Amino acid sequence: MWYDTLKINATIETGYVKVKFSSWECSDTGPDPQAGGYHNTEGKDVSACSVTVEREDEGGNPVKLLVTINNAYPGYSVVVKFTVDNIGTIPVKLYGYELSGVDGSALSVSLVRPEDTQIDAGEESGTYKLIITVLQTAGESSTYTFELTLKFAQWNEVQ
Repeated sequence: MWYDTLKINATIETGYVKVKFSSWECSDTGPDPQAGGYHNTEGKDVSACSVTVEREDEGGNPVKLLVTINNAYPGYSVVVKFTVDNIGTIPVKLYGYELSGVDGSALSVSLVRPEDTQIDAGEESGTYKLIITVLQTAGESSTYTFELTLKFAQWNEVQ
């Protein structure tokens, strides 16, 4: 029998999802910012807000930030702005987020997301805003902690 054979060798390399924080800042850079209904017409600078890198991944990329607010009081309100970069190889979108550990009787905490959370590979996202307000019912000489977790996934898995 005479015959001929054709073969195909295939190599498939998958991409990867990887994000990092690229910039961050707190709105308290002078006189204390106030929530609606409160005022600081005297321009007092009593409280302080800082944002630092708490953890980096194996490549030295910031993956966890620490927001510290000192000497806060009822009416003190800050906005922490941050940007996320896609350092992976495929587009990603915000899949979800979780605020955990917030004492809602002492703090009001909310996240404002960009309208479109898709980030193409090698690009940065729009600005996210974490709004933190100390409420009237916060205790004196108290410490409050919470955590915000952002989860990103490949763009075609997120509605």
